[in-house]
Amino acid sequence: MCPGECKDRMGDAFARFGRVSIVKRTRVTSPEDPALRIRGRAPFWAAGGLIHDGRGAIVLVRVKPEPEGGPWFTPGGLLERGERTDDGLRREVREEVGVELTEPTLTRIVHETVTDGSRSRHGYFAQFVARALSRNLQPGHEVVEARWFPDLPKDMAFRDDYLEDFAKVSKGTSF
Repeated sequence: MCPGECKDRMGDAFARFGRVSIVKRTRVTSPEDPALRIRGRAPFWAAGGLIHDGRGAIVLVRVKPEPEGGPWFTPGGLLERGERTDDGLRREVREEVGVELTEPTLTRIVHETVTDGSRSRHGYFAQFVARALSRNLQPGHEVVEARWFPDLPKDMAFRDDYLEDFAKVSKGTSF
């Protein structure tokens, strides 16, 4: 992906959802982290977020190759070339848990540098909140387990990133 595509994707997201905060951070990880295995020189883009049922519950997944008992993640993943952030969110959620979405709202963009100390990758994560049209989960081939949760579990990956969004979801606040 060229720098122009990054600028275009961010511009499209801001035009469609309004300006949201961009959170910059560096995440130190192991050499096996999937983010370090992404090929290409340009920054990667991913989308995901809290998918709720309209009554305060959210769906989380455990994904391969994590062994059973690994952390819980929000559904999401890498965007395809030219894909808009919300279209990528919808596709990833459909692939991972088999539900369609309504009312996606972009809540922030995380600009992340992932490093193992010797290598680094730059990327963007479009964080959304969206409502599922069904509670009937149909886990995809990369998902070990998918469940509805009434709260954010302690073993949720990137849990702190979702505290503010979850507070609004659990109160039924519209975005």
